[in-house]
Amino acid sequence: MNNHQSEIGNHQSHWRWWICGALLLATLLNYMDRQALSEIATEMKERYHLDDARYGNVERGFSYAFATGSILFGFLADRFGPRRLYPIVLIGWSLAGVATTFAASPEAVRWLEDPGDEPGTGTFRWLLICRTVLGLFEAGHWPCALITARQVLTAADRPFGNSLLQSGASLGAVLTPLYVLLVRSLGGSWQVVFWTIGIAGLLWVPMWFALVRKGDLDDKPAVPSDPELDEAGVPHGPPEPHEPIDVWGFVRRVFVLAVIVTCLGLSWQFIRAWLPKYLKEFHKYTPAASAWAVACYYIAADLGCILAGFLVRLLAGSRRSVHTSRVIVFALWCGLTALAAVVPLIGNSFWVLVPVLMLVGAGILGLHPIYYALAQELPHKHMGLLSGLLAALTWVTVGTLQGMIGAHIKETGSYAPGFILAGLAPLVGLVVLVLVWKPAK
Repeated sequence: MNNHQSEIGNHQSHWRWWICGALLLATLLNYMDRQALSEIATEMKERYHLDDARYGNVERGFSYAFATGSILFGFLADRFGPRRLYPIVLIGWSLAGVATTFAASPEAVRWLEDPGDEPGTGTFRWLLICRTVLGLFEAGHWPCALITARQVLTAADRPFGNSLLQSGASLGAVLTPLYVLLVRSLGGSWQVVFWTIGIAGLLWVPMWFALVRKGDLDDKPAVPSDPELDEAGVPHGPPEPHEPIDVWGFVRRVFVLAVIVTCLGLSWQFIRAWLPKYLKEFHKYTPAASAWAVACYYIAADLGCILAGFLVRLLAGSRRSVHTSRVIVFALWCGLTALAAVVPLIGNSFWVLVPVLMLVGAGILGLHPIYYALAQELPHKHMGLLSGLLAALTWVTVGTLQGMIGAHIKETGSYAPGFILAGLAPLVGLVVLVLVWKPAK
């Protein structure tokens, strides 16, 4: 390789990680828009009659819309690519976040509420509309991000790159409660939280176009100057032209991915939606104590996510296959996640409950980059649609569960079934991964 080729390779290497940074920022904004409602849900309950059942229904609407958007934008991502589609979904969910500020507007309430309706019906319906639109467009983030990461990273780098991508979720969730505290300390209303986060999302769009030019994400090897790498990061030649399609192997992999992503979704989305309310309403934490507890949970989740990707790469570099390394880390992180099942048995002591929640967060989010790396082995031509279908299955299941949980909490006041499910569900995914998934030869 001559000096000119070496310079091109170094430039490409730096550019790839800048792209990963943009993906991280998009995930951060995605989660700040998503997490904002859970942080002010107790206030909305007190001021606008958003009780647990209504809140559960809002989460169900978000989930079902996310399922629909996963299929729609997965198909569009395969058809048109992420360069043009990504800004559209960012603009869509950012405007939905800005529109949420009108939930308490008298005009909106009068438009959506009849005189005989229960108090807060107009506000509830406005929130339901806005969160449904938010879920629809936020779903487009994941096929766009996964296709982008697949195009710019080698197989060996994808677990760590996916960790960076997914870590934006925890960073956004860390910043959201602290940002809400800051806005309140400065005398701002809850509406300020929504419209400022929405504006930040709109500002992401020009940065994306500055980084990604036409043709940058075409279907080509992640490192143009090097041979394409297989699952273990070993150079190989092009596949045999008449190699038969392994239909059973494809079906088997899709089944494993469906089980894993559904289990992870049940765990992560329950705690995402209900943890602030659990701390404030069940344990009677102050808003400040709850905000710091939630921030600690997501900081640990972020560290666990990055550590999981790093550990896979480290183990794969010690003469283990990439798949074996993934399974080892997946099993370890499932052990951390299982601690969620004992959360209902812990008292309300901040210094006992929060460390356990931190271990749980590190476990749950650390499982996600391994799932993404597995999903990126689906056929490239249809990866967006296939990953969208898998996400849709997850969000339909999650949405149904959120509605049931909301009704259960309103009736009994108990969050225990949700935490037990969150802790044990990924173990099912581990069993299926070990028994059914067969790594590529």
